[in-house]
Amino acid sequence: MLNLRSKKHNNFIHKLIRMRKYYLGIFILIPLFNFAQKVDMTNMSFWKNSGKTNWSIVKSVKADINVEESISTEPGTGVMVNQPEKGNNANLESILEHGDADISFDFMMAKHSNSGFYLQGRYEVQLMDSWGVINPHTGDCGGIYKRRRFIKDANDKMQEYLWEGHAPRINACLSPGLWQHMEIQFRAPKFDATGKKIANAKVLLAKMNGVIIQENVEMTGPTGGPISETEVALGPIMIQGDHGKVAFRNMSISNLSGKPAFTKDIEYMAYYGAFKEPKDFITKRPDKVAKLEKFTWEASTQPNDFAVIYKSKLVIPEAGKHLITFQLGGKYYVKINGKEVLPDEWTFTNDKRKVDVDLPAGEVPMEITVYKTDGWMQPIMAVWIAGPNFREVPLHTLGSVLAGAPNDPILLDAKQPIILRSFSDINKDGKKLKRITHGVNVGHPDKLHYTYDLDNGALAQIWKGEFLDTSPMWDNRGDGSSRPRGLVLTLDNIPPVYSQTATIPANFKTLGYSLDQNELPTFKYKVFNSEIIDQIVIANSKFFTRIIKNKSANPIALSFKIATGKNIEKINESTYQIDEAYFVKVDGAKIETIDGNITLVKSLDSDITYSILW
Repeated sequence: MLNLRSKKHNNFIHKLIRMRKYYLGIFILIPLFNFAQKVDMTNMSFWKNSGKTNWSIVKSVKADINVEESISTEPGTGVMVNQPEKGNNANLESILEHGDADISFDFMMAKHSNSGFYLQGRYEVQLMDSWGVINPHTGDCGGIYKRRRFIKDANDKMQEYLWEGHAPRINACLSPGLWQHMEIQFRAPKFDATGKKIANAKVLLAKMNGVIIQENVEMTGPTGGPISETEVALGPIMIQGDHGKVAFRNMSISNLSGKPAFTKDIEYMAYYGAFKEPKDFITKRPDKVAKLEKFTWEASTQPNDFAVIYKSKLVIPEAGKHLITFQLGGKYYVKINGKEVLPDEWTFTNDKRKVDVDLPAGEVPMEITVYKTDGWMQPIMAVWIAGPNFREVPLHTLGSVLAGAPNDPILLDAKQPIILRSFSDINKDGKKLKRITHGVNVGHPDKLHYTYDLDNGALAQIWKGEFLDTSPMWDNRGDGSSRPRGLVLTLDNIPPVYSQTATIPANFKTLGYSLDQNELPTFKYKVFNSEIIDQIVIANSKFFTRIIKNKSANPIALSFKIATGKNIEKINESTYQIDEAYFVKVDGAKIETIDGNITLVKSLDSDITYSILW
């Protein structure tokens, strides 16, 4: 329950809470570094010589979406490709051996191709052309493959026995011929001084194309096809080369097996009162002085109207760049090594601020000053640090981040065709582009969904996976919006119908939509005094087909913008690639530059049918 002073104050606070995500960017400092070592893609020096030539370095690759096991290459450097042949199909093994590590890479699958990426040469993350699979299994792209052993049957023949294995949460696989991105956080198995294993290997997190597909998955032993069944603290990367055609680029690895930083000698001074500025308490005698082992807001002993100054020492094992993340409710500022690294700012409970600092090895002083007067806001104090050769670790107590129970998500599935009207925030590359206020979200049991913008007759976004998270719409006061649950492709969301010859204004007017026998919508609108019928068909789990009709008796010359991009490449007579994001299949289209944008267009003098493959 909010304990507020007036109705006016109450309304202001609720408005502030609803807007806080908009202002969140003010508080976040984006780090300009990472701890990764890039794998050289100008030569094969990172890898052991297998004696085979199926792996090579090239400038670029293309995989034909229509032809199985088809990859073409252009000479040069920057991409590593596998083109196996009978008798020339060796796996690839790195010279480097890793323990705990974060690994990322881009990969491209040929149609119907199969490969695997082995952590320490023993734990396989499957790479597969799984485009369109509705319910993925362990052998699909992003799956952690099963363990394997051979057992004699009653006839004394060896039979393969498979167990364990972990399917990806959702199928985040793109179509063959598109570059995809994989990120893996791996914890190596741990051994005691005698060599006995005391902790299993673990995939802490795996993301494919920006979507979490695995989390906290423990592997009791090597999966099928390892370089060895014996587990070790350090092992190489291994990539299957005997299955199918696949390409890699932008591969990097962070060695995270080093000792982490920690804090010591934490002292704090607590002051009680409704302080508006540091000057209100900084010269006063503290009400409480004590020591801590880890940071916690509970040092104040009360959840509000307090100020605390924490003084501590960071123990840094290795000099270099360190990323420190802070999450505190109220106002606070931070000094490290005597220098202010975060200025005095107000933050909400869930807001995080990040700072990267170059720290020397040894003990480094850190001082955090926090003060809080907002009684409606739960207290919280959390500090994390990541640095050279170690993964992010908390410097706070668990209880200090339990700032109230999390909200139960309100999720909407599409077990049958379904429509939900809501606001929809359109995002791209982590940035909010716009909010659609008259959006129609259409869900389908084949796990392909889309948002249609009634304000301009545009297909705004499409996504794979589950349908909608409606928590922002319905939880508490709500803000009217819903969010896609899956892999999202942001489209142009611009008025698609245009005319180069019309002497009348566009005068766009939506005419709503009607439902067919499958409860799916057909959209209608008027533009340039012409009635347009816009139907989006989902006939399978791989692509959308869109049908545009001009129903006017005396139509003027209109054209339709099918797609825009920084680069549109014609693959064949009916297939176009839009940037590196998706394919369009359409007959009779042209590539033009309209208002400075490269655009794929087609005349609306007859019906237009095209498909989006992604």
